[in-house]
Amino acid sequence: MSATLRKRKTPPPSPPEKPKPKPKPRPPPRLEFRALSDGAWYGARVAVQRGALRVMYEEFTEEHDEWYEPAAAGLDVAALRARFRAASLALDDARCRDLRPGAPLCVSLEIDRGVVKELKYYDAVLHSVSPATHETVDGEERCACRFTVRWTEGSRSGSMEDVGVGRVCCVQSSPVQDPVLTEFLDGVTKLLGNGNRTASQAIDSVAADGGVWDVPPGFQRK
Repeated sequence: MSATLRKRKTPPPSPPEKPKPKPKPRPPPRLEFRALSDGAWYGARVAVQRGALRVMYEEFTEEHDEWYEPAAAGLDVAALRARFRAASLALDDARCRDLRPGAPLCVSLEIDRGVVKELKYYDAVLHSVSPATHETVDGEERCACRFTVRWTEGSRSGSMEDVGVGRVCCVQSSPVQDPVLTEFLDGVTKLLGNGNRTASQAIDSVAADGGVWDVPPGFQRK
């Protein structure tokens, strides 16, 4: 008796793969931080970890992060606070007429490192504007004006340069709105009091008296 061959059932078609959701773009930084290494301004985020303030540069890997401990000798809280500010805004092509001489700006500067060219941002002051007729490209206004700025920071400090709208950002007068940073700096300021002691000395003094001091969030003595 011969065996009857059975046809294999065709497996049902696989359901179509669901498209992977696109990663949400990171919101623009709320803060700018002036690096001591080159004096340039960078977008940054902050966090308090193990009692120390961690400054994380946008678009840089974590090995470039900076850490500030309240108990560090010689920590100048006022100087550290001055290195933070609200993020500067790129000059809108349609708003160039709103600028006035003396306006504080943050302007890009290309640094030639030989093989690699780096783009850094330094502060400058607007000296004058050379108006030019704006163009319309794909329905959007494009500014063709030239802006004469006087550099106040960086390797060209004190010199003048003509730049286009694409290099200009406007420094914001609004205060820093970052509760983590504000709470940390205010906490260290309270810890130091009005004297010239370091945070470490202040903590030692209170501990010797058997007292308890309100320290910055997450602060731990090492």
